[in-house]
Amino acid sequence: MNRYGPEYWDKHGAYRTPIGFTLSLLVLLRAYLIWAFAAISRRPELDLVALVYQQKRDFFIALGIGAIALVPAVLYSLRRPSSSLKLKPLWRFMRWPLLVCAILDFTWIMLQAAQQYYQFSLHLALQGVMVAWVILYLLRSRYLKVFFADWPDELESKKDGADKR
Repeated sequence: MNRYGPEYWDKHGAYRTPIGFTLSLLVLLRAYLIWAFAAISRRPELDLVALVYQQKRDFFIALGIGAIALVPAVLYSLRRPSSSLKLKPLWRFMRWPLLVCAILDFTWIMLQAAQQYYQFSLHLALQGVMVAWVILYLLRSRYLKVFFADWPDELESKKDGADKR
């Protein structure tokens, strides 16, 4: 496993969050984001959910698939030096729920395309490209492996190691 030096650490001594990880969460949790924006919107004539999802069934299936990515998102929000060390073993394996969520999401997009007899849909094409990028990123990123192996409890040992050099 490659090691990344102090230039990759945040102020707490943990590895900085990769931008690709944040973008992956945004892509996988897009149904929840659309739902939140629709709830915040005060304009009843603008139905954001209906703009993106033609049927309510599609929206609820997207929420169900995205629920898998909620677990890593919640653990990520708890990733700080003051958090419990009991979460550290769970954090190591959070790449796999994200990968399962992305594969299920991509499968759902392909099923929707098949239901439309593979007629081109810009909406489905964009979603498919974004989710395919997430799958490739989760599989190929070396820094992401290091990021998931790290937890902010190692703050003192990293600072001591950096001071000794």
